[in-house]
Amino acid sequence: MSITPCLFGKWSEDNNSIVRKWKEFEKRRQPNRDLNKQCYTELLRLQKKIQGLPAAAEQLRLEVTVSYNALLFSLSFSKSNETQDNLTHSLVRALEAVGARGACSDPATLWQHVLKALGGTEFVPWIEKLLLIQWTIWLSESHLEGTLHLLQQIHSTNKTSSAGDLLAEIRHLTFSVQEDASLLVAVAAKDLKDLLLICTFISKGVELMKEENYAEALLAFQEASILPSPRAALAHVHTLTGLSFTKLGRPQSALQCYRKALEVDFSCHRALYQSSLVYRQLGNSHAEIEALLLLHSAVLLRSERDSSRPPPPLISLDRLLGSEKMASISQTPSPLLILHTLAHRCVHSDRNSEAAEFYLDLLACLQSDARPCVSTSDDLPFPRIPVVYLEAAFAMLKAQRSWDVLAICDEVIAKTADLVPERLLLEPCDRLGHTTMNLESDPVGDKLDCVLWSGAAYFLQGHAHLQLKDTKEALSSFTRAINQLVKVFVKQEDWTVHTPGEAADHKNKVRTLEVLKGQTLGGRGLCFAERGQLKEALRDFQLSLQSSPGGRNTQMWLVEILWRLDRKEEAAAVWKQTSSSSDSVTLVDLPLYLQAWKEDAMHLDHSSLNKKLEDFTCSCDVKTQT
Repeated sequence: MSITPCLFGKWSEDNNSIVRKWKEFEKRRQPNRDLNKQCYTELLRLQKKIQGLPAAAEQLRLEVTVSYNALLFSLSFSKSNETQDNLTHSLVRALEAVGARGACSDPATLWQHVLKALGGTEFVPWIEKLLLIQWTIWLSESHLEGTLHLLQQIHSTNKTSSAGDLLAEIRHLTFSVQEDASLLVAVAAKDLKDLLLICTFISKGVELMKEENYAEALLAFQEASILPSPRAALAHVHTLTGLSFTKLGRPQSALQCYRKALEVDFSCHRALYQSSLVYRQLGNSHAEIEALLLLHSAVLLRSERDSSRPPPPLISLDRLLGSEKMASISQTPSPLLILHTLAHRCVHSDRNSEAAEFYLDLLACLQSDARPCVSTSDDLPFPRIPVVYLEAAFAMLKAQRSWDVLAICDEVIAKTADLVPERLLLEPCDRLGHTTMNLESDPVGDKLDCVLWSGAAYFLQGHAHLQLKDTKEALSSFTRAINQLVKVFVKQEDWTVHTPGEAADHKNKVRTLEVLKGQTLGGRGLCFAERGQLKEALRDFQLSLQSSPGGRNTQMWLVEILWRLDRKEEAAAVWKQTSSSSDSVTLVDLPLYLQAWKEDAMHLDHSSLNKKLEDFTCSCDVKTQT
């Protein structure tokens, strides 16, 4: 039973009316997700009406067109399996319309039957619209093998690649893009085909990158860059091409690709972020910071406009490529993480005033009730909040903003006061030889962090008081810091752990504790020296070097104190040892507020002391010779 011409015309007009309504809003770029949902519902209703009648060849063009439109909207509003079920039902109906059999739940087998039964007929252009939907579903699921098998079947006369090369198959793909002006579609078959082509190249290239086959990935992306595509897709291709160049050790070529991506689509934040990473690799801190500034401004602007942005197209890049899959290759940090990176890099570049302002902005965001979401990605982790506060205090210290240092550190001390234990024993191995301490998840590890944070806060306050020339308060702060740090007792340093990464983390935290203790003792020794308490200063400088060896300024202060105490032979011995050795490198991943510390506050003018010791050594040598 076929439908009457009158009914055919009515349903055709219903389809066209729905599509026209959607296209009108799309043209105006008005954000109306409810309208999309409404159009989808109306198309499903129309599809059910048509499929309520027995399948017939006379109505196949109409039925396939309505199904194609419904499936396009379904990709945005339904799960992949629901869209696949709808598509499978439409294909079975197409077989029934031409009197063929082959109903099958397996999409690959079903497509064999469909292409065999309808290949070479007048219905090919319409069936290939549904094939585009199948391609979309499998591409979004990263089912590239299924996509290859499907494309190989489009024309049985085509010679397929013996190696099963998906990209080679696409290069020789012939595809009908014929449209019927009397039956409107939400997305033209040609546009969808072009988008699928470039996204398939991208998906295959990303797969090659994950296999670390960067040269082949580069070829795939370069070929994709000459295909017709939307601006966003092309910018994405240029960004991935740049990533491939970076992996191949060609940073300048990578920068050119990122520049092309931004010229095509300035909202391609991935390109800006990757540019900053390349500039860091090249040691161009100025360009890196400028790129981060642009990125932060662009991300904030986008966030402000999110409420007024139009909804994504029916077939978006994220839908086709998978946002998680792309994030594994190239991510864009959150606004907070970008701001933190910007502040962090300014500290390292000695742009102290800028770093201080960026950290104040960051702290304001963290304290705001409406603060943006903090990224928890393993690849782009946001630091622990107390660490950010301590970094901010260190930035204030470098910018000579002593009172801000005191205020920020007071926040850390207050928040950790109830969490610092009276005594903390680090005993990593039990009697059976198993690890009893995991510094990432165990409460012992959290307590150690709190001790470190509290001790570092007092340590930074001590240096802030030194900047203010208040040695009494500085002495008090350094003493409080030492009192916190000595609460931790490490029973043994020969850690028995399950993984190398765990061992490195344990050693870093314990070594950080020792370095902080050494620097704090050095700071207190300086206070004692300034106050004329030379014996106490000598004790602290000696303990400082025991805890954290290799600090040249600390060694020279030790020489100075020994000289002042008239222990000149000992001073000369330490001086000779110091002069003959270079600063030792601490092989530990220290936090910023310790790693970047240059002992500026402890700097001693060595010239006068060196002259005295040279004269003393010469006179001793003369006496020995005589």
